[in-house]
Amino acid sequence: MNPLDNIRVVLVEPATPGNIGATARVLKTTGISQLALVNPGAWDTPEARAFAHGAGDILDGSQVFPSLAAAVADCHIVVGTTHRQGRFRAVTSAPHPLFAQLASQVHHRCIALVFGRERDGLWHEELALCHQVLRFPTAVAYPSLNLSHAVLLLTYGLYAAVSEKPPDPPVQLATAGEREQMYAQILQALAEIEFTPYNNEPDHFGRVLRRFFNKVDLEVRDVRAIQTICGQIRKFSRRYRRRAVQSGLSEAD
Repeated sequence: MNPLDNIRVVLVEPATPGNIGATARVLKTTGISQLALVNPGAWDTPEARAFAHGAGDILDGSQVFPSLAAAVADCHIVVGTTHRQGRFRAVTSAPHPLFAQLASQVHHRCIALVFGRERDGLWHEELALCHQVLRFPTAVAYPSLNLSHAVLLLTYGLYAAVSEKPPDPPVQLATAGEREQMYAQILQALAEIEFTPYNNEPDHFGRVLRRFFNKVDLEVRDVRAIQTICGQIRKFSRRYRRRAVQSGLSEAD
């Protein structure tokens, strides 16, 4: 199997059909076949076909999704891109170590490469779905890369690295969708025990959890272990409250 078949390029709300076609041409050149479009509008136009130039099969096989979460739900690793450095997200500006890491993992894992809107990139809730975020270093402080140029930088770098890196041993890695279910269960368990996060900001604490878990690969068995712990916490919490209510009734009698 060609490991590049495990790479999915995701465009979030691309502005023009021409950019979609140009991206398809880049994918064809770098040996990648999966193209996913999130809310692209009326995209399959003569303009898109003209810009694709020999990559019509990439356009024909593309998939359309209503949200980024749906587009990456079955992926094991999600890499977002940005040109900004934010306070609440860890952004790497060293693409080559990332290329080497992904090249060793792509043989056994589905990897999503996510590109945001041409005007304002990926939104905060979309960046939260990314396990890693890459910012390409450039000669200017505020780079302005065409969408297909950004796709080319990332896909060609990964294409070149794949031929140089031996694969990691296969493991059953948790998908992005399974990670999201785990995060939801952790927050539910914490709510059950009335956990109060710093400054009473659950959303901020959710970002802390994601940043922590995104530092490691999570196998399916790891996620299941954490879900089991959360289930036990919720069960204990309900039993404790039930006993407290019964104790209060007994005292009233």
